[in-house]
Amino acid sequence: MKLEGILVKGADILKAIKSNKKYLAASLTFLCAFLCVLLLRDHLLSFDLAVSYWVPTIRSDGATTIAIAVSYAFDTYSLLLASLAVGGYLFYKNYRPQSLLLLVVMGGNAAFVALFKTLVQSYRPMEGLIIDFSYSFPSGHTAGSIVFCGLLACFACYHWKTTRPRTLLIISAVVITSVVGFDRLYLNVHWFSDVLGGGLLGLFWLTLAIPIFKLLMDNEKQH
Repeated sequence: MKLEGILVKGADILKAIKSNKKYLAASLTFLCAFLCVLLLRDHLLSFDLAVSYWVPTIRSDGATTIAIAVSYAFDTYSLLLASLAVGGYLFYKNYRPQSLLLLVVMGGNAAFVALFKTLVQSYRPMEGLIIDFSYSFPSGHTAGSIVFCGLLACFACYHWKTTRPRTLLIISAVVITSVVGFDRLYLNVHWFSDVLGGGLLGLFWLTLAIPIFKLLMDNEKQH
């Protein structure tokens, strides 16, 4: 019976993804775009170098201090700890589907980032403002922030029915993730292609998670 239950749940998840065709299409598009960036990174080298040479011209002491703080706040380990904290709070408040989804999707994203870093083994730009010993492609900060902020915005939008708070929340999520992505370039710890790849990978996970979230909410209403 347990195995049968697992199979039924798996079939329900696949059905939910297929029934939300716009999210499925978006998810596949982001995945294909990520793979294209991965395969064509050599063709982006000149642009990567141009961005890397330009960034030092806009630096200042105050902006650098903020950039370093952003880097530590949104690194993979910080986001995983934040996910555990938020997930635990949601579980305590009986928002258990949201709690489980957040932890699973954030964990899956972190695993994929680590996998591709190991497979690609791309080295970071020289003379970064902070030291990071891991490989460069894709940017884990960018991918993780998109998944984390996107899912929290999705959870909140489900409960907030008015348009204005939803719009402000979505704009805030976009601004935060954009700042995190630019932060990696500002600190010269990633190439532009790393940030682009991380963004696309994060969007893939986010658009894949949304129809699953809708399924979980529909099942919760039925019970």
